[in-house]
Amino acid sequence: MLTVGVEEEFLLLERDGAVAPVAAEAVRRGGGEEGELQPEFMSYQLETATPVCRSLDELRDHLGRLRRLAARGADRAGARLVSVGVPPFHSGRYDEVSAQPRYLELARRYPFGPRMGAACACQVHVGVPDPDVRVQVLARLRPWLPTLLAMTANSVISNGADTGWSSDRYRSLLRWPSFRPPRNWHGQRGYDRAVRRLINRGAAMDPASVYLLARLSDRYPTVEVRVADACLTVDDAVLLAALVRGLVTSLVEESPQRPEPQPRPADARRTGVRSGLLHAAQYGLGAGGKQVALERLYAKVRPALGPDELREVERRLDIVRREGNGADRQRKLWAGTGRPSDFVEALADSAVALAPAA
Repeated sequence: MLTVGVEEEFLLLERDGAVAPVAAEAVRRGGGEEGELQPEFMSYQLETATPVCRSLDELRDHLGRLRRLAARGADRAGARLVSVGVPPFHSGRYDEVSAQPRYLELARRYPFGPRMGAACACQVHVGVPDPDVRVQVLARLRPWLPTLLAMTANSVISNGADTGWSSDRYRSLLRWPSFRPPRNWHGQRGYDRAVRRLINRGAAMDPASVYLLARLSDRYPTVEVRVADACLTVDDAVLLAALVRGLVTSLVEESPQRPEPQPRPADARRTGVRSGLLHAAQYGLGAGGKQVALERLYAKVRPALGPDELREVERRLDIVRREGNGADRQRKLWAGTGRPSDFVEALADSAVALAPAA
């Protein structure tokens, strides 16, 4: 069984919905082990990182624990922790960057970034020891990225209104020059050359700012899948991690039987996956065929799941089939709350709510 870890990005909001630029204080007052909570790019944004996990139960425990730590830190700093892809209201110090040298330099080089505000993701790392196999997996992940985005889209409310996009985060991040699907590279060397080209051309500042939707981690021997919005609940994050690990496991097992994907012309690379991603970002699971695509994804990963994981994934997929993705549930919360403060409280409650384990 391949190992898995998850990094989650969160927003800090005032009770009236304004952004709360207190990430550094929230991290300091949240507690936890070193590195488990970190300020993110914007001063009202923080990130949690689980340890390396081997089971979904272990991962779920860490995700819940870290969300509670982050929520405690936020509360002590006078803010509310919410898990959505973009700020639902454009008020407060919306363009304030965290006072860390790397983030300040990133903002200097790409000034449109702070103006767009925070964009929060859920990033799943799956351990794959062989670097060349990791690169093959990136190419084989491409056709599954739109389905993963449709399932996890969770950024529908922005500037106090329904944007019409299930993932407004995806739409806004298209301005970043390296925000794109991975390509078909020949092994680790081909991937490394592509990263160097992006940096040399100014499309990225360093390997950590190569914002591919799936990439090789620059710190760990992992495939890092980055297409998903921040997950509304712990359950959503567990489902995403289970499906991504199952998918990567299936693709790794295919590697000896299948030749390495061959590069195709740029226009062929772009049309199918990129148009699918745009469609998923706008319509989520309501996009034509996306429910069918979700069932295909489940069929693909099912052989890679153990009995306990299978029950867990089936239970959580049933919830998604009934209630929709995070964007669908956000819309219901938005319709059922009369004031921004009520909406913020509903989001904050969702962020730390824990369903019973399967």
